[in-house]
Amino acid sequence: MTTTEETARIVDAPLAQSKAHWGPAKKALALTVALRVFYSALAAALSPVLFLNAEQISHTQLTDHLMQRDAHPVLYALFGVWERFDTLWYIHIANNGYDTVRAAVFYPLYPALIRIFSFFTHWDLLSTLLIANIATFFFFWGALRLFELHMSPRTAFRALLLWALFPNGFVFFSGYPDSLLLALTLWSIYFAFKRAWAMAGLLGLIAGCAKAFGCLTLAPILYLGWRNRDWRALPAAGLSVVGAATFQLWLKVHHFPPTSQIYEMFWQTTTSAPWTTIGSALWHLAHGENALLLLNFGMLVVTLVAGFLTRVPTEYRIYSLAAFCLICTKNTDPVFQSSVRYALVLFAAYPALARKLDRNFDYIAVLLPALMLNLFLLRVFLDWGLVV
Repeated sequence: MTTTEETARIVDAPLAQSKAHWGPAKKALALTVALRVFYSALAAALSPVLFLNAEQISHTQLTDHLMQRDAHPVLYALFGVWERFDTLWYIHIANNGYDTVRAAVFYPLYPALIRIFSFFTHWDLLSTLLIANIATFFFFWGALRLFELHMSPRTAFRALLLWALFPNGFVFFSGYPDSLLLALTLWSIYFAFKRAWAMAGLLGLIAGCAKAFGCLTLAPILYLGWRNRDWRALPAAGLSVVGAATFQLWLKVHHFPPTSQIYEMFWQTTTSAPWTTIGSALWHLAHGENALLLLNFGMLVVTLVAGFLTRVPTEYRIYSLAAFCLICTKNTDPVFQSSVRYALVLFAAYPALARKLDRNFDYIAVLLPALMLNLFLLRVFLDWGLVV
């Protein structure tokens, strides 16, 4: 080795060690902790000035025993601000099971974990946030591991940061199962790419117990199995739908109505063909101004289209298309309610955008408005003004 080469090796060694030190797991942990502190500090700062209209809050179910801001201002600022909407249902199911037909639209994994964690914490709300944060770490870690199979670590991290700060990204740190679903989904796809089919199928099965979206891991597993000409993907794909199917079978055995009827009776939601829901949204947009519909439907379409802006793995796009179609089968009143949050599932968009926005200026020009809208929606959410 020449003197010049040896000198270069010595100079580059600390940089190489630094890169190795900050692997996907440590990046994911740092981002999880930083965003947890950021959202908690912001919510706590907003707590004294939140507009808490008692009549508006009472329209949501299960609000009789909420923590009161005046009685516990510090605890409310740190924890009570996250006691909102679906979180109340997951806590109710954790404590009472499926004791009401209305609850049957919520899948069982998150409530089961709340019940287990609360055995140690003795506080359901704390348990919901602990589970969400742990799941968010595994979600971030899985995203980096998966994305780095197809792009540079720099681009992979930029994709994750955009995803984490996208509108409604704050739900990854609230009492919702979205980060749990995405963690299981991304690791399932990662193991499928590695042809570890049994693990891919098992994680898909568990994802199907978190939300209905979980069973959609079937699609990328089948595609990767076909691409690799590996028949072992078939039982793995079949396994990935067992969780959701078992829950539906359990509901039937216990004489619950079909989920479509429950949605229609209690949640102002009907089951429709995707094109019917899209047509309804376009009709409403054409016949009057509707800012909420424009936000929800617009973000959903933009996120779907973004996944096709540049080259990303086909399995990402297959999952996003399947998720988009599933979202469009729910014809809500108002149309496409909560679709800003659902757009977070269409994950092909984020690596595609990170690749497309390679220049720092272009990337920041998209990231900052997305973050501003995310923070605006967080404020509305904390005010009980937006169902997510």
